[in-house]
Amino acid sequence: MDTKIFNKLNQLKNEIDFHDNKYHSEDNPEISDFEYDKLCREYDTLINENPEFKFLERKTVGSQTSNQFQKYNHRKPMTSLTNAFSFEDVSDFIERTLKFLNLKKDFQIDFMCEPKIDGLSISLLYVNGNLFNAVTRGDGKIGEIVTDNVKTIKDIPHKLKGNYPNLIEIRGEIFMKKANFEELNKSQIKKNGKVFANSRNAAAGSIRQKDINILKERKLNFYAFSVGEYTNDFNIKTQFDLLKKFEQMGVNTNQENFRASKIEDIKKFYSLMISKRNELDYEIDGLVYKVNDRILQERLGNLSRSPRWAIAHKLPPEIVETILLNIETQVGRTGALTPVGKLKPVKVGGVLVSNVTLHNEDEISRKDIRVGDIVKIQRAGDVIPQVTEVIKEKRQNNSRVYVPPNFCPSCGGKTYKPKSEAIRRCLSGVNCPSQTVEKLKHFVSKNAFNIEGLGDKLIIMLFKEKIINDFSDIFKIYKYKELLEKREGLGKLSVSNLLNSIESKKRIPLDKLIYALGIKQIGENNAKLLALNYNSFENFCSEMEKANDKLSDSFQKLVSIDQIGENIAEDIILFFNTSSNLIMLKELLNYIRIENVEQKLINSPYKDKIVVLTGTLDTMSRDEAKQKLNNLGAKVSSSVSKNTDYVIVGEQPGSKAKKAKELNIPIINENEWVEIIKSIDV
Repeated sequence: MDTKIFNKLNQLKNEIDFHDNKYHSEDNPEISDFEYDKLCREYDTLINENPEFKFLERKTVGSQTSNQFQKYNHRKPMTSLTNAFSFEDVSDFIERTLKFLNLKKDFQIDFMCEPKIDGLSISLLYVNGNLFNAVTRGDGKIGEIVTDNVKTIKDIPHKLKGNYPNLIEIRGEIFMKKANFEELNKSQIKKNGKVFANSRNAAAGSIRQKDINILKERKLNFYAFSVGEYTNDFNIKTQFDLLKKFEQMGVNTNQENFRASKIEDIKKFYSLMISKRNELDYEIDGLVYKVNDRILQERLGNLSRSPRWAIAHKLPPEIVETILLNIETQVGRTGALTPVGKLKPVKVGGVLVSNVTLHNEDEISRKDIRVGDIVKIQRAGDVIPQVTEVIKEKRQNNSRVYVPPNFCPSCGGKTYKPKSEAIRRCLSGVNCPSQTVEKLKHFVSKNAFNIEGLGDKLIIMLFKEKIINDFSDIFKIYKYKELLEKREGLGKLSVSNLLNSIESKKRIPLDKLIYALGIKQIGENNAKLLALNYNSFENFCSEMEKANDKLSDSFQKLVSIDQIGENIAEDIILFFNTSSNLIMLKELLNYIRIENVEQKLINSPYKDKIVVLTGTLDTMSRDEAKQKLNNLGAKVSSSVSKNTDYVIVGEQPGSKAKKAKELNIPIINENEWVEIIKSIDV
């Protein structure tokens, strides 16, 4: 295993998880769409170029749901789209599509081309023509029921028109038009309310309003673009016909669509939309190309987090110039030091921006970014832009080179940057105030304990006054009730609401607790995986103690978990074998109750089994075989080990089959595998 690549993948994954949460859950993104897509593309490319790391593939979209609304398991997952950044990427997509379908390269597939509106994805369930519920995408599998809120949107019919199926999930985008967005922000400024960064955030924030009356004042729109589940009385053969049928049922669709049968036609549509982009009354962040034939869509199926039959072609972001006034260093909960550029405020894409993330010192050095430089920045619909380049011909003699701090700006402790990592870290741990504060912020955040009323400013104040210093102290705040009631900006009602919120959050699911602890490299997805594999916190802690011995079965089990390798495993083990953390956990457990994970039964002999594919399959492509295994609940691995349960072999299987024989692992040939699929009806 290439440790350098593994470390890079984990670094990228942590960044992606962080920004997923900021964008989908908090409606408060910190980087541009373009920069986010660049991170994802770099991550996916690394995995594709290094198949031994396939176990690290991203398998969810969006972020976790809040506790504000009731949760709902989607009848069919709401996937995201793979991104294309060039026509070469689009051509590759078409080539992959033909290859998967076993069609000749010169075969012309019919595509529907549609604008990709920058809004909030929603699924509308109609039963007997009546709107039954409306659910946000959430993490793609579990969303939030926002039916009452959605019913305030005039574009969304409460009753379908004409001929409609007995049951149908209509999926589309809730968005805010440009003029309505500007009107809303003007109104918010007058009220001293929250000013929204962009129309997407405004739409998402509006849908999550608790006060229906406020939502009614905000003008939202809706366009349908796809379906989820539906009954057999809905027989639509193409994407084009689907959009027409939506209109017949009284559901709005985007009229800016185009049918294309070759790459030249797609290029024409792209050029047309680029020229019309500023004239549109809504924001778009790309174009979507979909296989028009729905039978072919079904054959192509889905990857873990995206359909094979569609791709999003990202549009180029707006680029402007401004001055980099200063570079400040922020300290995160894991000790990571992040340089942040302070800009002379400039409008980009209609939004005034003054901060830019510079990621790390290597990035600053690579781009030769200096304080005082004129820099080009780009923004594609989000809050903080990206520095694309320095205009060196405009550089002044007094520009200052960024010097990475050898000492932490928060605690004065030593900093260290491992050669294998891009991130410099403060080594003081719990002795660093910034790290402690950031860990506390993370602990109470929306996707962890979700303690309402305990915001960043209050946490900082309580920390400075030594009321809270570790996690358990949060559950002792009630001791300071009278003191807090006297604080400016709080009062009796605010304090009472805060204490009630803390009290209500003493019971927490296992995965959210693991995430809340702020273990290095453990985001929400990994926390879920760990919870599913260990079921209870007691078992998890016990196994991590045993896993400290790398020769133990406990260690082998940990590293064999999908998306958990040795590098991440070491961080987990270190956390649960550090005395200060064990003391903290012991105290915390006096105040909380943990909900264990109950395993859902799937009628499949391959559920949770580790399966390896090797050799050439005649009856289906490798990707299709993986998809069927995933449907059976299996975990597909790229390498054979003693933890492997089955090996499926095709023609010319090679060394993997040999190793399976040596380890006495059951081998299934392709014919047997096909019969198994038939018997289980996958």
